[in-house]
Amino acid sequence: MNGIEKRAGYYRGYLTDDRSLIPLTIVLGITVALWLLVYLIGSVGPPYKPQMGLLPAHASHSVALQHAPEGAPHH
Repeated sequence: MNGIEKRAGYYRGYLTDDRSLIPLTIVLGITVALWLLVYLIGSVGPPYKPQMGLLPAHASHSVALQHAPEGAPHH
């Protein structure tokens, strides 16, 4: 017997019964319910908007000058 076979009896108690559909259905239902809960919580929050390194539209002129490349004309 290798190491896995020695411990198989311990883990067998955590497995759903292959011959009965009721425990399997309960486990599958709980998994789908948890996935749906996470999906709904994620959909309620604000949408994700990745920042592309661009200045926001409301940036002041002084902020724009700080980010201007060297040698660029200042307005």
